[in-house]
Amino acid sequence: MKKFGVSQSIVICGLLGASSLFAPVKAQSTLQPQSSDPIAKRILKANPVMPLPNQGYALCAGAVTFNFDDVTYARCALLEGDSVSAKQSYKGGNVKTVNQLGNQNGAYVVSTFSPPSTSQFAAYSCKKQGAYAQCDGGICFESTVGKSFPGLGNLTNQQIICSCPIKTSSNYHVWGPASCPTSAAQYDAVCATGSDRQTSKNGVSLHIGNDGPVAVTKALVAYYDLSYKTSNALKTCERP
Repeated sequence: MKKFGVSQSIVICGLLGASSLFAPVKAQSTLQPQSSDPIAKRILKANPVMPLPNQGYALCAGAVTFNFDDVTYARCALLEGDSVSAKQSYKGGNVKTVNQLGNQNGAYVVSTFSPPSTSQFAAYSCKKQGAYAQCDGGICFESTVGKSFPGLGNLTNQQIICSCPIKTSSNYHVWGPASCPTSAAQYDAVCATGSDRQTSKNGVSLHIGNDGPVAVTKALVAYYDLSYKTSNALKTCERP
């Protein structure tokens, strides 16, 4: 996959049956990520995923965000190649057709997922009420590439601003630094970024994440590998 910038991170999927390993890539859209974890299984079933081969896209996991008017804006990596995303189906299309149009008219791209660099980012499990930025499916504006944005500084020509919903949960996971904390206090500080009641307050920065346990992301990575015949690792950090 060709990348136009520093590798950023984050997104997700479960192991499929061994009999599927040799299925052609075109058939993968009918398959879905799998997990033995009951919570992850429920989340994945409720949010069907699809591959988006050979398209421009934004990768937001591990990005810096800035809240404004109940929306968080993320400084994401602008990439081109293979990714996966929740289908986001609607009458006449889905996330793939939305991203195709943006690729054609040059106005925007969609934030989707490809496995992150394990040397930069790891997944952290958060099991207290808190908030995170759910960027998969977010629209990213080409007019922001290489410009400045409040709270996020100057962007390079390989970065783009994406709008992401703010989500709250008592069981979620976020992307943090690959260097795992050596104390419980340090670990909790990663999740604590979104744990106060002012999570939607203007100027607050949230971590990019997803609902449920890290098993959701593991399933997405496995789905990506199955779809594109690749082999990627996912680094996780456990609370000391």
